[in-house]
Amino acid sequence: MGEDRGIASQGKVGKRRVWHLNLWEAAAAGSLSGGICFLIAWLFYDCVWVMAVWPATLYPAFLAADRYKGKKRRKNLIMEFKDYLYAVSSSLLAGYSIENAFIESQKDIMELYGEKSELIKELGNLKRRLGMRENLEKILQEFAEESGCEDIGSFVEVFCYAKRGGGDFPGIIQTTIQRICDKIEVSEEIETTIAQKVLEEKVMSVVPIVVLVFFRFSSPEFIGILYGNLFGILVMTFVLFLYGAAMAWGAKIVKIEV
Repeated sequence: MGEDRGIASQGKVGKRRVWHLNLWEAAAAGSLSGGICFLIAWLFYDCVWVMAVWPATLYPAFLAADRYKGKKRRKNLIMEFKDYLYAVSSSLLAGYSIENAFIESQKDIMELYGEKSELIKELGNLKRRLGMRENLEKILQEFAEESGCEDIGSFVEVFCYAKRGGGDFPGIIQTTIQRICDKIEVSEEIETTIAQKVLEEKVMSVVPIVVLVFFRFSSPEFIGILYGNLFGILVMTFVLFLYGAAMAWGAKIVKIEV
């Protein structure tokens, strides 16, 4: 996990491992927050001193970027986990023991996604830990907790019960694969259905800024009365607050999770 050593962290859900930003990702997030602060200072207040709040925005910027990265990585992880379960199921049907099926199936993931696979990063020491006589259930439980994925956690919970009591492992795996596939299909259908609304929300979020920029260049005297006086500062602060609230509300409306 070398390149992912931490600058900012998302926090934990249960015992899930915290996702980390690398240096370049942190720099990009900081630069973006600086650009937004400059735009606000220029458009809303026409005062460079407003940029003094930039350091206070760095942590929220790192946190937002970290959450986005964590969400993206968990999405990749669940896709790879689905293919991993296909491979495990095939290995079990071929006569491998449970432990060997999980070990051998990592080769398939390596071929499909390469060494930088999210799943390989998480389960890369599976063979070594099993060789040290560690319990497979314990390894998978730790993996599920660190992944933060609900579907992986559900599978591991059922798998552990079945392993203790002797269950139909291929059947359990196939059921989990079907559940994950169904969830992915529903997510894709929702994204396709609301794609136009998401685009409209983004366009509407940009329109007020475009209007302000237009007035700054085309009619500076028209908007100039709002700069450099207490009344203008109060009005612009109120407008900025409404704009931020509207953006947050719009993003929440088009955010649908399965």
